Amino acid sequence: MTRLHARVDVIKGRLPKTLVGAAAGLAERSFVVLTLTSEDETAGVGEASPLPGYSPESIDDAAEELHDLIDAPIEVDASLGPRALLDSVPEVQLSERPSARFALESALLDWLGKVRGEPVHRLLNSGPLRAIPIADLVLEANPARWPDHVDRLCEDGATHLKLKIGAALDQEVAALQTVRSRHPGLAIRLDANGRIDIVDLRRHTTALELLGLELIEEPVALRGWPEAVSLPLPFALDETLRDESMSRRLLGGGHIHAVVIKPAVLGGVTAALDLAKIAREHGVQPVLSHTFDGPIARAAAAELGLALQTELAAGLGSHPALDLWPRHHIAAIRGRKLCPHTVQGLGLEFEESADA
Repeated sequence: MTRLHARVDVIKGRLPKTLVGAAAGLAERSFVVLTLTSEDETAGVGEASPLPGYSPESIDDAAEELHDLIDAPIEVDASLGPRALLDSVPEVQLSERPSARFALESALLDWLGKVRGEPVHRLLNSGPLRAIPIADLVLEANPARWPDHVDRLCEDGATHLKLKIGAALDQEVAALQTVRSRHPGLAIRLDANGRIDIVDLRRHTTALELLGLELIEEPVALRGWPEAVSLPLPFALDETLRDESMSRRLLGGGHIHAVVIKPAVLGGVTAALDLAKIAREHGVQPVLSHTFDGPIARAAAAELGLALQTELAAGLGSHPALDLWPRHHIAAIRGRKLCPHTVQGLGLEFEESADA
């Protein structure tokens, strides 16, 4: 058995740019960094970054949970497989704070990958791997500016885009029609965070259908799903996944195209793997995404995306919260693709210390 000693640090700061969707109006962002170190000084890192107003716990909740790990070392068996290793650590099973559990699982897998000299995605999937595209998130709240903004992103090489909708649906649909006319082959997915009234969704269904969307995530509030699924649109579940009864009902109904996996919200790597398996059993595609996380969580999600070999583009594009961290490199992210690599662990390297 190997003893791992925990250290917890906090990184926080004011965001350099405005975010969109559930994070709109957020001025600051905080992250808890967990480092697990064995006696030979091999270290694994994880990150808890609950999003205020969206995640089920606060940054203080996550920090408190991870601070409890400092009191006594975690004993692990490096000979175990990655899933068995995670299941063997009681703290992973007992944590009620999903972002803290994600941090702990990420740190354990990062450590295990370094011990074995393998990247995390190889620990989780030893089969053939291919590159996976990354979708850009359009960080522009004003739909009138979307067409020109999208033009610039496409000129820069974007092939998949995600836009937040639901604040002003008439104007948003009109802007999307302009975008589609300019970029007929562009993969477009939308995310409403449950903000569209079912009456408005019905009124715009034909226009949305003609856009040839890849996905439309969480168009309506929970109570609107039974009626929404009758519409001919490519729906995806995100926030609804927190309601096990409703999500299982919807997955079993044959009307859902994808589930959006955010490990920091669902409860880590094991929860994400389990959800992806359930989704695929129902013919539904998993897609990886984030909650404006820092680079450690982004690297862990990238490794998970590679291991799952998702058919859909990963929603792991760059965003302003990453600017609060020291300059860094994630081996799995090359431009706008997730790519297999040989760097050990999470494949994350900082140019300087990430400690607060």
